[in-house]
Amino acid sequence: MSSWNPFTRNTTSRKSIGLITTRDFDRETRRLESLEDNAKSLTRDLIKQDKSFDDFARGQLKLLHDLSGSSFINHYDQQQISTNLSTNISQLINDWKITAQHISEQTNLLNEITSKTIIDSSKRLTLALANVTNAIKKREQSLNEYIKIQNKLDKFNEKLGSSTTSLGATMNATNNTKLEQIQKQLNEAKQQYELKNQILNNELPILHEQRAAFVYPCLEAFIEAQAHYCDQLEIAYRNLIGQMDIATDSTSTLDEINAKLATIKSLSIVASE
Repeated sequence: MSSWNPFTRNTTSRKSIGLITTRDFDRETRRLESLEDNAKSLTRDLIKQDKSFDDFARGQLKLLHDLSGSSFINHYDQQQISTNLSTNISQLINDWKITAQHISEQTNLLNEITSKTIIDSSKRLTLALANVTNAIKKREQSLNEYIKIQNKLDKFNEKLGSSTTSLGATMNATNNTKLEQIQKQLNEAKQQYELKNQILNNELPILHEQRAAFVYPCLEAFIEAQAHYCDQLEIAYRNLIGQMDIATDSTSTLDEINAKLATIKSLSIVASE
């Protein structure tokens, strides 16, 4: 970020001139600053969210890859075959892997929609606001130039007032010419400033009011994408559970896990001394 901040202006310089920045303009520039900060913050947060979803999908695939190559899983499958039991953990993992691949595809789709509807739109808004900030900076420069010439005129008038009686006709004519030049410069600087100031005063409130019209359809599309993603996850996991030969009741499943763990703990080599 550059050191110049259009929202922190030199109020002291304005005390020397009648064109003090209006309260309404200050309010609109603060709104602009807040809008720009919010757009940047939203972009950062959504990029983090996309990464989190992507990490979840990738992590699940990696877990399944590691399980597939696990000697423990292979040993368990061989044991099940030798005892003629119907449970096939390799088939379960394969079904889970298919589910995880579908979830990964849906995650990529969600991140793509998020990027198009929110992140890219937010970046474009930030670029547009940067142009507005540049316009505010040019207005500030015009006002400073106006103040500079006004101060120059004031000092010249003070000098003339203290030495008028001692000057000859030729010098007075020269001073009058110089005075007219400074006054002309002042008028031109005033016109430049007032033009930039009027445009910003007229358009900054419009920009502020239009922000909702810009953001709402982006958020609407984003929420729809999130809802579709969650729906797809629920369907995928329900289908996976439907293919599993286990009880779907979490309480009975936990009881079964605890019973098997108790059997392991009952072994003499596991029991604590």
